[in-house]
Amino acid sequence: MIKDWGPRPFRYIDAWQMESGFKELVEDMWNFYTARGDGITNFKDKLKFFKEDLKVWNREVFGNLKVSKNNILKQIEVLDNQDDNNELEESAKIKSMDLTSQLKEIENKIDSLLREKARSNWLKHGDSNSKFYHSCIRWRRIRNEVKGVEVGGQWSEDPEVVKGQAKKIFEERFTATKNFRVRL
Repeated sequence: MIKDWGPRPFRYIDAWQMESGFKELVEDMWNFYTARGDGITNFKDKLKFFKEDLKVWNREVFGNLKVSKNNILKQIEVLDNQDDNNELEESAKIKSMDLTSQLKEIENKIDSLLREKARSNWLKHGDSNSKFYHSCIRWRRIRNEVKGVEVGGQWSEDPEVVKGQAKKIFEERFTATKNFRVRL
């Protein structure tokens, strides 16, 4: 049975910076948003809008790197087969070189994603396809997972109880003493 822990948190991915035009896109998106209210409320609303647009950009432009890599490999294979049969024209040779550079760029992005997920130096010291490397990623993900909380001496793994306790802790910690409250 899958427990409902609510929406998945937004994560910024370092590999996005490798995409051409990303910095300009972020600046344009940020400057496009207009929000009403005081500084912190304005900032919170802009972040909310930015998160949604960045998710769409990630899905549509950045895309699935493994699928992109496989598509490029297939195209290179077709061109290599033509080259083996001496049927490759000059424009196709240029396309092959362009595909090879795109492949290298995608592999760099994939390595960056794996490094970020593992938060370790395994790529420097070992093979990213090893069972050990991927078990490190899984172990870190499991270790960082919140499975439950203790409330009044009772352990609870119910998502509603855990979310309620987390909200209570943050509300207590971030409750302002003046009129600077932001509704979380």
